Amino acid sequence: MSNNEEKISIINKYDPDISNYGSWSTGKEQRSQEMADENNGSGTVAQAQFQLQPRKQHNVRIVDHSDRPSRWSSLLSWSDNRWPATSADAIAVVLSVAVAWCLLHVNVAPALMAVPGGSVASIFMLYVAGLATGCAVDVVGGLPPLLGMMVAGIALQNFGLYTVTANWCVNLVAIMREAALSVILIKGGLEMNAAQLRRLSGAVTRLALLPCVAEAAAAAVAAHYILPNFSWEWGLMLGFILSAVSPAVLVPNLLRLKHMGYGEKNGVNTLVIAASSLDDIVSISAFGVLLGIVFSTGNLTSKIVQGPEDVCIGTALGLVWGFLLIFVPPPSWANVSYTTRKGKLDDEDGGNDEKQTERSVTAMRAFLLGAGGILAVTGSQWYGYPGAGPLACIISSFVAGTGWKWREEKQNCDSPITASTHDEASPVEAVFECIWFGLQPILFASIGTEVKFELLRGDDIIVAGLLVLFAGLIVRLIVTSCAVWGAGFNIKEVIFINIAWLPKATVQAALAPVALDMARMMGTEEDKESASRLLTIAVISILVTAPIGAFGIQWFGPRLLSNAGR
Repeated sequence: MSNNEEKISIINKYDPDISNYGSWSTGKEQRSQEMADENNGSGTVAQAQFQLQPRKQHNVRIVDHSDRPSRWSSLLSWSDNRWPATSADAIAVVLSVAVAWCLLHVNVAPALMAVPGGSVASIFMLYVAGLATGCAVDVVGGLPPLLGMMVAGIALQNFGLYTVTANWCVNLVAIMREAALSVILIKGGLEMNAAQLRRLSGAVTRLALLPCVAEAAAAAVAAHYILPNFSWEWGLMLGFILSAVSPAVLVPNLLRLKHMGYGEKNGVNTLVIAASSLDDIVSISAFGVLLGIVFSTGNLTSKIVQGPEDVCIGTALGLVWGFLLIFVPPPSWANVSYTTRKGKLDDEDGGNDEKQTERSVTAMRAFLLGAGGILAVTGSQWYGYPGAGPLACIISSFVAGTGWKWREEKQNCDSPITASTHDEASPVEAVFECIWFGLQPILFASIGTEVKFELLRGDDIIVAGLLVLFAGLIVRLIVTSCAVWGAGFNIKEVIFINIAWLPKATVQAALAPVALDMARMMGTEEDKESASRLLTIAVISILVTAPIGAFGIQWFGPRLLSNAGR
């Protein structure tokens, strides 16, 4: 054994941990050799004596966490399993509701949070109950969530738990309902395909006008002869209330089918979504004219021309606002001076800055489109043109969404390198999808609060109401089939369009109470009785057609429509 090997073995004997560091021992050996060469061996002996002094031994326990996980790691792994994660999700929902209730209880006047009787407490319970029952109906039974939300509103109203008396709370519920309707119209406009709409423009007009007028006339005839002392004016008013389809029920279910690829080949979804808005325009405008005729408010000539005025104003407003939003705000790739200066100063964060700019553009576009849509719906009512707002809402979103997609395609052609980095329309649609998820409980649950059991007194009004409803629906189905015949649809697609044209909810719940309020303020006893019957039949139409139509769209859509992805 050489001198150096002997030294290393002696060192390992006193401190075994040093042997694990090969680089240390090798360096020590080299330094010892150099000192031996310089001092003829004397330095080596001295250094060996210094290094070979006994050291205190330490017992260190090394735990390999990969072989034996700690209790904390085991707990984390267990919490990610199915049932613990599901329980944690439920607990999070309960805690959110509890914290929100406590915040309202602390910061709102006690009279408004009283149960029952408090206006704020009623709205809070309506929202939570609507959301909970909607999710339960969807998960457990596979039924449309709106059905559970409406049932929640009916239950709270008839058990005395929904009492909204404060004026600002009543206005708040009305604004939230208008906002929900505006959001769903905007979603429908963003999802419409311009090429398919151009090809189906004639079918859209026929589908919007002919079934609506035909159903209104049929329901008016049936109501006049079935209901006692029901005049032709009240019959036509009831008919146009019943003839309106519900975009709030129709559009989300059609968009769900669109995302799955059903109905895109021949543009069925685009046709029905586009026609639904115009159908509501016709119904609302005709209702306003008839309401003026019955109660003799204003000039009759001005009431008759209000319908065309609503269409012209809504179309012009929607085109102007949508065209403006194509260019304002500018897209993320535009040569904005602030972005250019920042890019020159800081090239390393160019990617992060680009993403931040895209998020800012998406947020600004969504805000302007949403706020403008709500302003159009509420402002048109304030100015006395209630039919113009929904039409302007859907036209502006359609024009803006088409323009964004067109600019995106042009940018991708000019700069192929950035073709996959910009997708401006999809983020805006995602924003309104989230907003719709938050607003739909208050919309459908509040519709359910319009259903009062005392209005459904006696079997005669229920039977008579069902007869009037079915008379109008039979005529609507026949006329709808004739309206879309020859537009390039096969027999299965025609059947699906008839099913999609059934649901009624939003317009009926909004207009029927207006007629009753007008009768109470300005009408005779016969008008009050007719208005009460009108509201009862409108409620029956909601309960019958909304769940049947929504469930029919979801059930028959994949079975009757072809899938573009296959």
